[in-house]
Amino acid sequence: MTKPLHLQTFVRIAMMTALSTVLTMFPQIPSGNGYLHFGDCIIYLTAILMGPIPGALTGGIGHALADILSGYPVFALPTLLIKGAIGFCVGKLLYGSKKSPLRQILAALAALVLVTVGYFLAEIPLYGLGSALLVFVTSPLQWLMSVVAAWILLPVLTRLQTKIQRS
Repeated sequence: MTKPLHLQTFVRIAMMTALSTVLTMFPQIPSGNGYLHFGDCIIYLTAILMGPIPGALTGGIGHALADILSGYPVFALPTLLIKGAIGFCVGKLLYGSKKSPLRQILAALAALVLVTVGYFLAEIPLYGLGSALLVFVTSPLQWLMSVVAAWILLPVLTRLQTKIQRS
């Protein structure tokens, strides 16, 4: 039997999903066939602090909504799958475990591979092979921005989470 979803958990997932949508939309830095943003850091933080399912929901739904609202609806389905997979994978590797440097590096590299290969495959039928190759430049930039932002925010949020759980 599966564990029921408590209202508090549901609300936290909804808040993180909304935050991922907003940080994906603002600011948007045009690049390649899309844009750079800080929304992925919310996927990483949610997955690490709440687990693989909340990470997948936050990443998939939040970023697909941002694509729709930003005028990129053709990417909504690939984004739902790619960003959902990233949240799930990072959560599986880092939630509730000892966050050793090796596990952190593996989670970050898994996210990089998923986002780069995922969008490369999604862009081939849309833009052609030549244009799709741009993701091998833009995706690592996007990934690096969000990994650094998450790395900076994680210690602060971990302390806050501990205080909230005690009260």
